[in-house]
Amino acid sequence: MSPMPPPRLVALSERARSGLSSLKRKMVPPNVALLDFVGDLWGFHVAFALAELAVCDAIQAAGPEPASSQRIAQELSLDADALYRTLRGAAQLGLVEEHSGQRFSLTSLGRAMCKSPEASFVDFIIFMGRYGAQNWPLLPECIRTGKTAIELSTGKQPFEWLTGEPEVAECFNRAMTAVSNVACEAIAAAHDFERYAHIADIGGGHGRLLGELLKSAPNSRGTLFDLAKVVEGAGPLLERLGVRSRVDTVGGSFFEAVPEGADLYVSKAVIHDWQDGEASQILTNIRKAMGTRPCKLMLCETVVTPPGKPHLAKLLDLEMLVHGGGRERTESEYAELLRGVGFRLDGIEGTAGPVSLVLASPV
Repeated sequence: MSPMPPPRLVALSERARSGLSSLKRKMVPPNVALLDFVGDLWGFHVAFALAELAVCDAIQAAGPEPASSQRIAQELSLDADALYRTLRGAAQLGLVEEHSGQRFSLTSLGRAMCKSPEASFVDFIIFMGRYGAQNWPLLPECIRTGKTAIELSTGKQPFEWLTGEPEVAECFNRAMTAVSNVACEAIAAAHDFERYAHIADIGGGHGRLLGELLKSAPNSRGTLFDLAKVVEGAGPLLERLGVRSRVDTVGGSFFEAVPEGADLYVSKAVIHDWQDGEASQILTNIRKAMGTRPCKLMLCETVVTPPGKPHLAKLLDLEMLVHGGGRERTESEYAELLRGVGFRLDGIEGTAGPVSLVLASPV
């Protein structure tokens, strides 16, 4: 695993990138600046098309020399002219580099677009292209009604639809694992987990986060808690991460009860899936499991920054409005939510990524 950059360096880089983007828009007429939003839409669909058609995989498989777009089109049964024009556009986005003779090579960004047996971030692009793209146009109606696009278009609750249809569920699960892969290394590097003898991951899926935490804390053991049908498939991943012998898997619903006995209760990207009522029920059950022991709670979530301070959380919050039905929260909203169920907010620690660690103690 490559070392994660310091959180402050990542935050500085993100502020610089956001500042340059803002400056660029201020330096051109407003109508021209608005074209960036359309360009972002075009750019996403170019990336999605390359991912869906496995074009970057084919370029990589062609070897170290630039690959002919015509040859790639033939291999993938694509229209050669349409593929060349798409790759030419992708070169402007920095996904590929164009060479003479309609030949292309992958950039580092393009190599990240290649698929792999393990979920990678390209799986999130594929999910958003197949399903997200059809739901985001319903944002105006979501704003009018307060309902998610999934409710509006299918009549089902978000997780009922996302997990109820096999093709959607497989695509969604790979997308969520891909996002988790990026966040887990950053979380493990941002905090000293060796201080906890027993770590419980609540809603931990197949154990990607817990496995990473236990790798950073070789003397600790863990409990992986999620629905029974979820944790029963955790074994292979925990084995690959080298922590299987130190993990107990427990099936159940966090709306009913969670396992007792841990020193640290971790929950990643769970609380943001729910409005305050459901979130409070989950947190209440974690608080009950702690009893009178000196435990800690860690919520791994994106935290909405104050006005005027850009952060991915402000756009992710709209993704929750469109798809998830939950919400991202500010620091004060987390403090209030936690206070209502018997916790004290201790503080928020940053990571080398958009996820923060919301730390709390029972009172």
